[in-house]
Amino acid sequence: MALSQRRGIIAAPFFIFLSFFFFQPAAASEAPAPNFCVDCHGDIADEAAGSIHTRQAVSCSQCHGGDPTKDDMEAAKAPGTGFLGRPDKKQVVETCGSCHADIERMNFYGIRTDQLARYKTSHHGKALLEKGNTDVAACTDCHGSHHVLPVADPNSPVYPLNLPKTCARCHSDQALMDAHNLPSDALKKYESSVHGRALFEKKDLSVANCASCHGSHGAVPPGVKDVATTCGKCHVNERKYFLESPHAELEKQGRFSECVSCHGNHAVEPADIRLFQTACVKCHAQTAPLELGLEIARSIGDAEEQLAKTSQLVKQASIEGFFVEEEGGLLEEMKTGVVEMKPLQHTLSSAKMEELNTRVTAGARSVEAKIREKRRNVLWRKQALVAIWIFILVMVAALWTQYNRVTAGKHKR
Repeated sequence: MALSQRRGIIAAPFFIFLSFFFFQPAAASEAPAPNFCVDCHGDIADEAAGSIHTRQAVSCSQCHGGDPTKDDMEAAKAPGTGFLGRPDKKQVVETCGSCHADIERMNFYGIRTDQLARYKTSHHGKALLEKGNTDVAACTDCHGSHHVLPVADPNSPVYPLNLPKTCARCHSDQALMDAHNLPSDALKKYESSVHGRALFEKKDLSVANCASCHGSHGAVPPGVKDVATTCGKCHVNERKYFLESPHAELEKQGRFSECVSCHGNHAVEPADIRLFQTACVKCHAQTAPLELGLEIARSIGDAEEQLAKTSQLVKQASIEGFFVEEEGGLLEEMKTGVVEMKPLQHTLSSAKMEELNTRVTAGARSVEAKIREKRRNVLWRKQALVAIWIFILVMVAALWTQYNRVTAGKHKR
């Protein structure tokens, strides 16, 4: 046997011996620590299996305390292990906050770290932490406890499409709401509102839901002066023009709730000219302000009617075979004018509204004139074509007659 082979045979047991002592501890250090909680709480472990916390290796003890590496129940829950068991609502808030308010820990995930601070300023937080009222919502009431899903997960209770019904678990409980002098029909009203129909029927996640107006962790009901700012986050131009109106001064005095006074809060209806006939009369009887509102409504109604007629006219002209690119451009300008009227009406300036209405009217007349001219040209061409065909037929008949005469003269010769 070669010398090199004999050396290999001798060295092999030596390396196996070394690997037993040096590599085994390294492998053991990489193994996850035992979690004996699941021996008794297997059902909860199954529930938590798909949660965002389990996926990020958040263990039972990080929320409940105790020592999960001990297989003896008394040792696992012994004093000094920080065992909480089932935390009460105050403990839930502080426990969740111990991670979610930790900037260094949350920075990796890009999650806001002011959620606990905001909760403490909310009506929920103040009632719980200052007054000890456990009727209010804490973290687990909205997000769940063990099966916590990311907000962007469609199955999450705080996903935009699910959020109204999550809030309604408490806010549709009549007995609970009566005890706190709060309405219990908010969800019912929201479902029938322009926002609710857009969310539930059209699945438009960009529309306002409970958290959009009230906030999520810092949830508070908007006050009289806060409503405008709240609605103005989406309705920017409406807010801008309102500040130019006579109502703005009343809003500053706290005598007029900017948006809610006319549109309502949870049961917001689509804004159309019929609102002038129902909203204005709440404050104004047969007075000049009421007449002003009706005048603005007439301007909007007139512009919308002209837009509808002009749109139909352009469509019909296209069907008839006309090129309507120019008219289509004018129609888009009319649409822009009508769209601009919607926020501009909040100025309560009949002059500004009439100016836009005049612009829309001018566009309608221009389109009508252009299409009328095209139809007139086509009619003229048709009439000219008839005359040309008559001329051709007369010439053919004359030539045919002359031909017959010439032919007859030849036969006589």
